[in-house]
Amino acid sequence: MNKGFFLPQKPAEKIIGATNMAIREKSLNIGLFLDKYVVWWRERNELKCNYNVQVSILRKIQNSPNHIKKILVDPRVDGRKFKDKILKDERLSIPQSILPLQYYESYRKRMESLLKSLEQMRLHVKSEKLPLLWRLAINLGASSVYETSLLFHRNYSVPYIPGSAVKGITRHWAVQKFAEKFKELQKTSFEDAVRKVDDALENGRGLRIELDGIKFKELIDIFGTQREKGKVIFFDALPIIEGNRDFIVLDVMNVHYGDYYQDESGKTPPGDWMNPTPIFFLAVEKGTKFRFSLASKYENLARISMKLLKEALKNFGIGAKTSAGYGYFAEV
Repeated sequence: MNKGFFLPQKPAEKIIGATNMAIREKSLNIGLFLDKYVVWWRERNELKCNYNVQVSILRKIQNSPNHIKKILVDPRVDGRKFKDKILKDERLSIPQSILPLQYYESYRKRMESLLKSLEQMRLHVKSEKLPLLWRLAINLGASSVYETSLLFHRNYSVPYIPGSAVKGITRHWAVQKFAEKFKELQKTSFEDAVRKVDDALENGRGLRIELDGIKFKELIDIFGTQREKGKVIFFDALPIIEGNRDFIVLDVMNVHYGDYYQDESGKTPPGDWMNPTPIFFLAVEKGTKFRFSLASKYENLARISMKLLKEALKNFGIGAKTSAGYGYFAEV
């Protein structure tokens, strides 16, 4: 077989049937499906797989499982013909209707219960619901047969932003912000200032700098050092699923000079005669809101952390392709 799951007809039909049943029961793990049930086809003696075909197959399994069975197990439908049949009349987004939202709702409610419990324990909790200005590509460079990836929660099958990434971008913004002040005080280059501020923060060496009412010592308390953990907890940022619109969409980037980039000898020049190579990737649609939450025993540290986090999301963005406008959030 030149395409499909590389299985005979009956096992392939069972997989499609099980996937269709999971969709109907609202229990399909999208991340697992995309990673483990990859559909391949042969085109010009080369095996290929791509997100656009994979997402279209997912939609066809939902809408017409018998039709997709015939395409996948028919040995006469292969190569470009197979790809064209799969992509015909399909919207390239993952339907919200197939997401296991009941599991996500359970997770969201548990997270809200946790935050309330922390407040009852006299911790200071800060939460903000922020909308995406443009799309979000998180974990784009992770190992994947598609060459690109999107981070889905392994159990609840929704895209999310890990707390470690939220903390990391907040720390990065704080370093850049204080480096500007350090540069002015020490009359040094910005690159040198960034390196010294980052090193001081990592090793817990106090700098006598105060900026926007924030002392450098407070940054050490927030983020911690090599020897001591920080005093602020950054939680995973979860999407707020509203309405009935598809919020996981297929995006594309075009590599115009693939031969030039792949030639390690450096002998191939870039030129307009090269064919662009479209690379599809999944992204969270613009306008989607995420809930960012953090907690600390210290009210001032919680307040400062949320201020820095909102500034980081507005000015730096989070995730991949921020230089192209991805991952930026509006301040509300």
